[in-house]
Amino acid sequence: MPIFQKTAEPLDLQAQTALMLLCGLLYFYAFQLNLYWFEWLEFSYGANWVFLPSGFRLLLVLVFAMAGSLGITLSSMVINYGFDPEAHAFNIVTALISGFGPYLARHLAIRWFQLDTHLRNLSGRVFFQLSVLFALVSALAHQLWFFWNDKTSNFVASTVAMGIGDWLGTVLVLATASLCVRVYKHTLSKPTGS
Repeated sequence: MPIFQKTAEPLDLQAQTALMLLCGLLYFYAFQLNLYWFEWLEFSYGANWVFLPSGFRLLLVLVFAMAGSLGITLSSMVINYGFDPEAHAFNIVTALISGFGPYLARHLAIRWFQLDTHLRNLSGRVFFQLSVLFALVSALAHQLWFFWNDKTSNFVASTVAMGIGDWLGTVLVLATASLCVRVYKHTLSKPTGS
């Protein structure tokens, strides 16, 4: 039985809302964890050499699609307002980029790499292509926005740093998730002895 299986009927609004809030909480705590572990690796505004939340962004959107994207957007808005409660437009647009950047990367991967929406064909090659695509989309969109708002002075260097950090964070999170799924499947396939 595949782990990501198409359900017979769509989730109701209450279940979708709960899923969206769960995704938002996971992203929020991934961001806090990254601040705790890797804040010292910040290159410029929003550009870290290792950024684990980027991996959670992609994972949540790959698995939960729009619910993941909306949860990340809401969570990112809460995070942004924690840093600057007066920058309404900046906080909202940054949150939209955080939530819908991975959704765009997912859509492009479905078109360009023939990624199955249920992730059944997520091979090593597709995984690598997807992680690079996501890192590029995320870094370019964020850094264009940050540069336009004078949050960073060197667009190229900040984009490269953010792209590397997003890619490393994505690889670390998706590789860990893949390992967890393999261990889970292996555990299920073991015969129980009595």
